[in-house]
Amino acid sequence: MRSHLRLAILECDTPLTHTRAQYGSYGGVFSALLHAGAEALGVPGDRLRITRYDVVERGEYPELADVDALLITGSRFSAFDGTGWIVRLVEF
Repeated sequence: MRSHLRLAILECDTPLTHTRAQYGSYGGVFSALLHAGAEALGVPGDRLRITRYDVVERGEYPELADVDALLITGSRFSAFDGTGWIVRLVEF
């Protein structure tokens, strides 16, 4: 049994200026929330292995065999748009 959780955060947007200044990206927001939740449950923070992937600008995706869970951030874009990065995300 693995001693840590490998979580991939797929970033689908850029946060507003104030949030970006504090956390850097939506991956930073969710990382902070997940670590705070783990701490509140008494789970050591090093048990979470969180990696962020920029699916919009960089087209980055994890190898599914290398992660235990995916978190897809929200976005101002419509899931029904035919935009290239959305099509790739749906195919993923």
